[in-house]
This record gives sequence, structure tokens and C-alpha cells, in this order.
Amino acid sequence: MYIERPLAEPILNCHSKVAILEGARAVGKTALVRNELEPKGFTYYSLTDPNTYEFAANNLMTWVNGLKLPAIIDEAQRLPDLPLAVKERVDQLSASGPQVILTGSASINRKGLEGQDPLARRSRRFTLHPLTRREIRRNSKSVVDDLWQGGIDPSYRTGISRNDLYDLMSLGGFPQYAVEAQFASARERYLSIRDDIDGVLGDTILPGEQLDKTIAHAVLRSLLCVPGGILNVSKMANELGFDSRTISRYIAIFERRYLIHALPNLRLAARRQNVMHSKIHPVDTSFSCELLMESGRDPAGDPSAIGGLLESFVVNQLVASAQWSRHLPDAFYWRETGARPKEVDLVLVSGDELIGVEVKASDRISGSDFNGLKALSSDERFKRGFVLYTGGSVIQESENMWALPVSALWEE
Repeated sequence: MYIERPLAEPILNCHSKVAILEGARAVGKTALVRNELEPKGFTYYSLTDPNTYEFAANNLMTWVNGLKLPAIIDEAQRLPDLPLAVKERVDQLSASGPQVILTGSASINRKGLEGQDPLARRSRRFTLHPLTRREIRRNSKSVVDDLWQGGIDPSYRTGISRNDLYDLMSLGGFPQYAVEAQFASARERYLSIRDDIDGVLGDTILPGEQLDKTIAHAVLRSLLCVPGGILNVSKMANELGFDSRTISRYIAIFERRYLIHALPNLRLAARRQNVMHSKIHPVDTSFSCELLMESGRDPAGDPSAIGGLLESFVVNQLVASAQWSRHLPDAFYWRETGARPKEVDLVLVSGDELIGVEVKASDRISGSDFNGLKALSSDERFKRGFVLYTGGSVIQESENMWALPVSALWEE
């Protein structure tokens, strides 16, 4: 069963000659382009086809010049020189709008012209995330736009038990788990997810990429067993017995393979910070649930684990839907240091406005739960702030701050 993806529309309507669609394996990229873009007149080519790959690898420019445009090239990361060849082809075209769509299960090569991205100013990049709960419910409206300017109904009531919420987080958003597959038990699903993680860590997705599966699994487990944690490479290196350069290299690989999502600190954004100051979230909470269970912890009964999982779950819902919102915000977290540090789990920034989102794995709210948002509100760009919690009522704290049930992110 195919679920339409709202991301298809901004891809079709972008003004660049090249659109790049990246995302984790099995997240639904091929299904999107074949179900929603190919019927619009795009010709589909796949580099997973051995004959296509062999000819393109040995006759790249000839193959690219022979493409019937507009064209989709699936698994484009397999040919590192493809972006440069595509640049040569599209530079000869006067048409506007996407003429070539590249998809990749890892970041498509951005180097080729003396270290520069050959598709700079010719392309727009999109990331397909696992299905959000709104997508699964066939609601294509972006929840980000609702948070930005939607009316808040104080009479709204809802309810979701902790067990039901955990089931949603452990199910995640990969189509094969969230929609298509029928499992006899939760354990069968966990085993399937574990096999998928092992498969990704055992594959060479990027040409020439060197990866030791044992090291990769240890580093990934360390990251994803603390969902929403602030990265500390030195601490991780000491705990795992690897040097910091090895840890950093594997983290970069996980980012390129879309296994993790790194949120930068808004406070440090102007300093061109790197991933080392970021909050690390799993691309899908099902990964963290499985790795927590594999490490001997019961995430469903562990309050600290539930808190981190819920934060990552909310981040996954909002970061994904930001791409088809009208505001197209950038995503950060915010943390001020000091004796009593203030923090906001997610900050969405669009132009001269920002929205703050704090996540609480509790069905009760107190005034102190808004402390981070109140500190953030000193930023002149602050528009609205929300505390998302597991209770069932809307609570207004001030003119522009509310506590909302987390299920309001996807319920009508």
C-alpha cells in the first residue's frame, strides 16, 4: 500500500534544473519517484540495474547525454562523477524546473570542481524522512505551519496512554514497518529492525567507503541509546576504547547514510559549528528502541529512555514536515550554559521569526516546564513557544506559550 508523500509537490515545483532527493535506505524514495513523479512525465533510470550501472560507469557522459529528459536517476550516489556530468548536460538547457532528479541512500557527492559542488546554484536538495504520523493518517498539511500560525483551541481534549505512545515510537515511520508489514509479535518486529541495521552497517553504500561493522555497531549503539543527547566525542572514545578521530569518522558516515540527524545549537550557529556541539537524534525512533533492548534495557519502563525517545519522536515529526511547510524553517536546539543552564529541545527558525518546542514525557505540566521557552523568548525573533506533553488538555501559559498534548501533532 503506497501512501502519498507531501514532499513530492515541492520537488516537482522547485525552480532548479536538478532536484536531489536523499534519505535512508527503505525510507520510500524509489516509491515516491515511481508513484508520484514518473507519472508526471519523468523517465526512470536505476543504477541498481547491473546493465545500466555498467554502461554508465564506463561511458558516463555518453549515458547522461542520452537520457530522455526529464529524468530520474535512482541510487545516484553509486557514481561519484555523476553530478559533474549532470551539470554539463543541464547547463545546455534553457528549461526551468527540475530536468534531472537524483536520488541517493547516502549523500550524493558534492565535490568535483576543485573541491566545489558542481551542482551549486543548479540544484535543490530534499531529504525524505520516515513517514510522519500525519502522513500515515493521509493528512498532507504541515504541522509546522499549524504551530507557526494556527489557532489554538483551548477546548481540545485528547488522550494517549504511555503504552500506546511507546508503541508508536517503537513502530517508527519506515513504510515497511509502519504500513506494510504484519508481524506476529513486537519481538519479531525488533528482530527485523535489527537485521536492517546490521544490513546497512555491512553494506558499502558509498564507493570506496571503508567501514568496520563491529566498530560501526558500537558507535551507533552508543549514539542511539541516548536519543536527543548532546554529542561528547571524547567521552564516547573513552567509553568505547577508540580514538576520537575514529569516532568522528563513523559519526560522519552515519550522517551521510541518514542513520542519525544532528541538530546544531542555535546559540553557536553564527560560529560555523560542526557536529561536535550537536544534539544527536535517530532518523527513526524504532532504531533507538531496538538498540536499547539489545543493550539489555527496557525502554518502555525506563523514564529516562522514554524522555529521550519522545524528544526524538517529536523532532522527527517536525523536521520532516518542515520541508513541505510554507515557512521552510531551519532546525536547531538551544542551550545556554551556566550554573542553571536553560535549554529548548527544538527551535525552528524562518527569516526573522522562530518557534520553540520543549518536550516533556509527563502527563502533568508546571510553570517551571516553560522556563527554557521563557529564556528563549528574550530573542526578538521569538513568535511562539510550545511544551508538548503526554497529557490530554491544552494549557495556556501566556499570550504566546501553550502546553499541547503531543498527539495534537497528528490528530485532526
